[in-house]
Amino acid sequence: MAFWLKNYRAEAVLALLLLFVSTWHLASSPATWFDEGINIGIAKSLVEHGVYSLEIAPNEFVQERHLLITTNYPVLLPVALSLKLFGPTIVAARFPMVLFLWGFVVAAYLLVRWQYSREAALWSIALLISFVPLYGNGKPVQGEVPGLFFLLLGLLALPVDFKWRRLLLAGLFFGLAVATKPFFLIILVALGIGECIAHHRSGFLLKRLAILDAGCALPITGWLYTIVPAWSLDGAQRIFSFYANSYASSDVASLVIENFVRFFTESTPLHFLILFFALGALLWRKKKRCTAMITETEVILGVFVLLTLVFYLKTPGWYRYFFPAHLALFLFFPAALSVFVGRKVALALVAGLFLVQSTHLFLQRNETLYESREAEETAQRIMETTKLGERVLLINQPSAAFLLKDRAVYQYLEINPVLHFGNKNP
Repeated sequence: MAFWLKNYRAEAVLALLLLFVSTWHLASSPATWFDEGINIGIAKSLVEHGVYSLEIAPNEFVQERHLLITTNYPVLLPVALSLKLFGPTIVAARFPMVLFLWGFVVAAYLLVRWQYSREAALWSIALLISFVPLYGNGKPVQGEVPGLFFLLLGLLALPVDFKWRRLLLAGLFFGLAVATKPFFLIILVALGIGECIAHHRSGFLLKRLAILDAGCALPITGWLYTIVPAWSLDGAQRIFSFYANSYASSDVASLVIENFVRFFTESTPLHFLILFFALGALLWRKKKRCTAMITETEVILGVFVLLTLVFYLKTPGWYRYFFPAHLALFLFFPAALSVFVGRKVALALVAGLFLVQSTHLFLQRNETLYESREAEETAQRIMETTKLGERVLLINQPSAAFLLKDRAVYQYLEINPVLHFGNKNP
C-alpha cells in the first residue's frame, strides 16, 4: 500500500475527487430527468411485478416496449437489483450508475495510458472528472456512460494480433454497449471501419470479423428479445421508423442548421468543437508525417465521434446527444496538444482547462439543473394530501410516480407529439 501511495499519488487524489463529486447529494444532484423516471419505473416494475415494462395504471403496463425502452438491460438489471436490495429510492437507483461512472473513468485511464502515456492518462481523467456534464448525464439512470464503459472495455480487450478468445471477449463488450442504448449501434459501424483499415492486409480480417460478430450476437439478441419478444417484419419497420425520427420532427433541415450554428455560438458545443479539432489534427499529423501509425483504437473512436456528431445534428439540440463523443474526445486531447505545441505548453493549457472546468463544476453545484429535489417534494406533497389507496394521476412525472407508495398511481406520458402512453382521464 505504501508503495502504491508513493508512486500513484496523483491517481489517488483524482480518485478521491471522483468519489466525492460522484456521490455528492446523490438523490438530488443532478435533478431527476423524464427519461430517468421511465427507466427507474421499469426497474421498479420488474422488482415488484416481474414485468419488464412501465406500470402506467394499477397492474397495467406499456405493451409497446420497443417504443418505450431505450436504455436497456445492461443498465436496468443492475438498477433493479439495487432496488431489490435497498428499496425503491433515488439513491438506490443511482448507486449502480456511480459504479458505472467509476468503471468508465478507470477504463479511460487504462486505455489512454496504453495508447499514449501515464501522463496523458492522468490529464485525460483530470479533465473528465472536472467536467460538469459527466455527473449531469452520468449519475442519472441513463445509458450513455454505461455504454461508453462497455465500449472502452471492448477496445481494451481488442487484440492487435489474432487471439480468438480476446476477440470474442471484445465482441461481447461491444455487444453489451449496443444493448445498453440503440444509439450505440454506431459502434458496429466504427468497429467495422477500424477492423478493415487495421487488418485488411493481415489475411485474418474475415475471421476477426466473424469472431467479433459471434461475441456481439448474444447481448444484441438479448436486447432485441427484451423489446420485441414476438418478432415480425411490421414490428421491425416500426422500430426503425421510431429510432430514425424519435422526436417526430417534420423539419429536420432546420434542426440541422440550428444545431450546426450552436457549435459557434454556445459554450458547450464550442468546447466540443475545440476537442474535436484536436483529434482531427492529431490523426492528420500522424498520417501526413508518418511519425507513428494511426491505431485501430483511434480509428474506431474517431469514427464513433464523427457519427455521433452527424446523429446530433438531427436531434432537438440537447447537449446530451453528443455527450458520449464529448467524453471520448477527452481521451485524445492532452496527447494531441503535446504533439502540436510541445509538452510544457500542452501541460500549461491542459492545467488551465482543468482549473476552468473545476471552477465551473463548483459554481454550478446549486443550479436547478444540477441540484433539485422536485421529484421527492412532489411525491411527498401527494402522500401528505391523499389517502391510502386513493387514485392519483401524474402527467409527465415518472420520477414522482416512482416514489409514491400505497396509492393507485395512473400515468400519462408524452414521449413526442405523436407518441404517448397512458390516459389523461383514467
